[in-house]
Amino acid sequence: MDQTPNVEGLDEIEGEVIHLDGGTVETVEAVTVRIQQGGANRVLATDVELNTAAAGRVDTESLVAQSSAIVAARGDEIATERSALGAVIAQDARVHASNVGLVAADTVQVEHSRVVVLLARELHGDVEAVLDTRGAALVGLLAGAVLGLAFLGGSLLLRRKS
Repeated sequence: MDQTPNVEGLDEIEGEVIHLDGGTVETVEAVTVRIQQGGANRVLATDVELNTAAAGRVDTESLVAQSSAIVAARGDEIATERSALGAVIAQDARVHASNVGLVAADTVQVEHSRVVVLLARELHGDVEAVLDTRGAALVGLLAGAVLGLAFLGGSLLLRRKS
C-alpha cells in the first residue's frame, strides 16, 4: 500500500492503493483511494473512501463519504453520511444526513437529508427537495423564456440604434 502521510501541495499521486492521511494534493489516481482528514482537487479511482476530507471532483465506480465535502462526484454507487456535496451523478445514490445541491441518479435513497435539485427514476426515503424533476423542467422553461425575451429585446434595441 502506498501511504502518503502529511503531504502538502503535491501535484499528483499515482499508485494501486493510496492512503492520504492529512495534507492536500492536486490529483490522486489509483485503484483504491482513502483520504482521512485531507483533501484532493481531483480523485480518479475505482474505489474511494473519504473520511473528514474534502475533494473537488471525484470520478469513481464506488464512493463512500463520511463527514466530508465534495464539489462534484460521479460514479456507479455513491454513499454519503453527514457530508456536503455540490453535485452527485450516479446510477445508485444513498444520501444520509447530508446536504446536496444536485442529485441525478437512477435510484436514490435519502434519509434525513436536504437536496436542492433531485432527478431520479426511483426514489426511496423521505427527502426535503427544494426542486424536483417537474419543478426543474418548469424552471428550465421559464429561464429559457426569460433569456429568449431578453435576447429578442436586446436585438430590437440594437436594430433601432443603427
